[in-house]
Amino acid sequence: MKLLPVLFSTLLIFAGVAMAQSDPAAPKPLKVLLVGNSQCPTIVNQHLIENLAASDKGGRPITIGGCVKGGASLKSHWEAGTAPGSARAMITGGGWDYVVLQDIYFVEEAAFQPYARLFHQLVKDSGAQTVLFGTASILSDYPKGFERQHRMHLAMGRELGVPIVDASQAYFRYFGEKPSPELMESLFAKDRAHPGLPGSYLYSCMIYTVLTGRTPVGLAAPEAIPADVAKALQEAAWAQCQETAAELKK
Repeated sequence: MKLLPVLFSTLLIFAGVAMAQSDPAAPKPLKVLLVGNSQCPTIVNQHLIENLAASDKGGRPITIGGCVKGGASLKSHWEAGTAPGSARAMITGGGWDYVVLQDIYFVEEAAFQPYARLFHQLVKDSGAQTVLFGTASILSDYPKGFERQHRMHLAMGRELGVPIVDASQAYFRYFGEKPSPELMESLFAKDRAHPGLPGSYLYSCMIYTVLTGRTPVGLAAPEAIPADVAKALQEAAWAQCQETAAELKK
């Protein structure tokens, strides 16, 4: 007889789990496609954005799909055509809420603008929303390359009426006025060109905020990033997203 209460409690637990899994009121995940190059694999492979969302009690889950090809620009993504697995095929396949477009770090306006426009129209026709992702440049191109990325993406964001991930400016914000070489290098991989884990995490915090309008401050961070560094990255991302959103309205 003593087993009955235990069995009854166990049944209630399983019933509760089943109800939670089938709860029609549960928030529907945001489906996001990231189109980019070698600036992005850590974001996708380590599920940095999904983990931020999962740790945000008031937010929605996020699922990330990637069309990420090393050395790719928006131009080369577009010219790859519509074969299965191409950016254009994945976008037109539908089902995405957002498509995040990231061009190569050294792109100039003449190559960036026409393909940003083409992809934006494709995204719009598919029923999704465009986000432009301006990464940092390589460290040897600091600060001019960073300023170029900011300027181009801000102008195109205004033209298309879409949000931007203004990561180059967030790097400036995190570095401060007179950053040490060690601080600057801390956001990069050993090649001083690609983001290291902290740089990828800063990108991810910004993308999360742009997608949701919610702060990343206090959310999950990789264990390899010290807590004080993670907090500083989160705060830089949140502050820069707010500043950039205001700039886009001007």
